[in-house]
Amino acid sequence: MTITAAQWKEISARLKRQWVHMEFSLNGHAITITRERKSESTTCLAVYIDTIISGKWMVQVDKVDPNDVFMTGVVSCVWRHKFYPRYTKKQLESIEKDKRKFGAKFVKEVYGTQPEKTGFTQLLPHFGSSAALVSQYKKIDGLQLVTVLKPSHEMDGLDV
Repeated sequence: MTITAAQWKEISARLKRQWVHMEFSLNGHAITITRERKSESTTCLAVYIDTIISGKWMVQVDKVDPNDVFMTGVVSCVWRHKFYPRYTKKQLESIEKDKRKFGAKFVKEVYGTQPEKTGFTQLLPHFGSSAALVSQYKKIDGLQLVTVLKPSHEMDGLDV
């Protein structure tokens, strides 16, 4: 059963609360989302798969084996894809100076055609905002909601 637009709206509202515990199901695996502390003053939404966050799943997207059904069908769908650039802004400014100093052809040979887009994408088990999580989860085929959603008027005053 697919999740309706009204349910997505309620899910989004629940994920913004202080205390979050949502459960989904994908390909026979339990997906649990909780709000956890990232630092002393900030929180994030952590995504557990079958009650586990495993370090061996935090890999670069291009290094995931396409034959591994669990990694491609579950982990890469429900975890966040974070891009890490190869060069910092300061290094990119230096590359632009080098382009004027040594010529575009030389810089292209050393740094490639688009150094600002060079880097890697890694899978991470946490989201900084509920909007990012909901936007990614809406695109997942076969995702089922396990948590029972109560009407918002019954939840007024409760921060669950």
